[in-house]
Amino acid sequence: MARLPAADDPRWLPKTVLSRWRWTVPAGIFMAVSFLSNGLSPVIIGRAIDDLDRVFWWIGVLAGTFIMGMVASWFGRRLLNRSILVIGHDLRMVVTDRIQDPRGVGGRRRTPGELLSIASSDTQRVADAVFMTVFPVAEVASVLYVGIMMLYISVPLGIAVLIGGPLLVWIALVAAGPLRRRSGKRQAALARAAATATDVVQGLRILKGLGAVDTVRSRYLRVSDEAYERTVDANLAQARLNATTDATGSLYVIAVAVAAAWLALDGQMSIGELITAIGLTQFVIMPMTMLGKNIASRWAAAQASGRRIREVLAAPYALEEEHTDVPDLPTGLTVVTGPAPEELILAPRDRVVVAPHAADLFDGSVLDNVHPDPDRARRALEVAAVEDIPGGPEREVGENGRNLSGGQRQRVALARAIAADPEILILQDPTTAVDSVTEVRISERVAAARSGRPTIVYSDAPAWKAVADRVVTA
Repeated sequence: MARLPAADDPRWLPKTVLSRWRWTVPAGIFMAVSFLSNGLSPVIIGRAIDDLDRVFWWIGVLAGTFIMGMVASWFGRRLLNRSILVIGHDLRMVVTDRIQDPRGVGGRRRTPGELLSIASSDTQRVADAVFMTVFPVAEVASVLYVGIMMLYISVPLGIAVLIGGPLLVWIALVAAGPLRRRSGKRQAALARAAATATDVVQGLRILKGLGAVDTVRSRYLRVSDEAYERTVDANLAQARLNATTDATGSLYVIAVAVAAAWLALDGQMSIGELITAIGLTQFVIMPMTMLGKNIASRWAAAQASGRRIREVLAAPYALEEEHTDVPDLPTGLTVVTGPAPEELILAPRDRVVVAPHAADLFDGSVLDNVHPDPDRARRALEVAAVEDIPGGPEREVGENGRNLSGGQRQRVALARAIAADPEILILQDPTTAVDSVTEVRISERVAAARSGRPTIVYSDAPAWKAVADRVVTA
């Protein structure tokens, strides 16, 4: 696995997008070969016109060039896509590991929706910037190639290309200034809207209970309208950039074509060379203009997202010190009906599993939601008394367990906690959605499976108190 740079590294973004350079460097070379193969077409056609006696031979050369370009493009895009996917995965793992660190994320308060947006949308935008490590190589190579080829046809035209290429790129970069600024504002506004939407959906039942739906709706409407306005502003800047670069490029092509036609009429180049010159100028306009556009759109968005990612990675820990000693808790099952004991509050977070009253399930089978090891998952499901699910452990639970009843979802979540086999297990009202007979069965099995290790159950249910080694009442 490639090492990502530290969050405080001033060159964090370039180092991140180059972290898989063993793939992106060959991808850039393959894409350059693909571009240059396309650029060879007008040269070959021009030579064929000037050498009609061997026209079929030149047609064969043209076909071979097309095949070479297609093969190079396939390998280049494959390596590029693989790099984007893997770097995106690396970023998501680093960000989610930081978010889930037992010591917490300190500093400025961040909502779950905002953290989700950073771990998903922002990491993807940074990964998409890998595009900028591959295509610019091909685009620069194309400009240099066309300049050199034009020098062989006409020195003035060659100099015009070598000067005009960087000039068009510079014009695109200048015209992209508003887009870079507005892209950052758009990214921030979209992140706020996504974060607010996530938080609203997560707490919708509570909001309905409090009668605060209208208040939250108006708040979301404000952030959504802001995101819409910032997106429109950014799209307008993108349209202006496209108009500027396309118009400048068109004028450039016209000027070179007129100059080449004048040289041909003056007898300074052949008809084949004229066709080659015009074909090369039409070919080079795309890499010239796209270089500036890509820097504006992709790199600017990646810079804005990269700043938010780095803020999370570099955030201080919410807990100044992580306790590493296991607290002196009694073994066996303890039922608590009051506040948490102080020794639990000081327990090491990486050695404790807390199973909340309402847990989330993910799309997949029951086994997939419990543990990667099928045998371990089946044993945990038996402890949680999940033998009544139609279809058994292979049953698809659906998104957030929609294919299961409330009691079945609760028992699958309990089985997940049992399968984790932590040193200390804390259960919060684990059987409120099951019938009394099943509750007795579950409590007996959990007590037997966890004998010898501390297990804390927050519950007032008689079934748990009946099998408890001790009952603590506030």
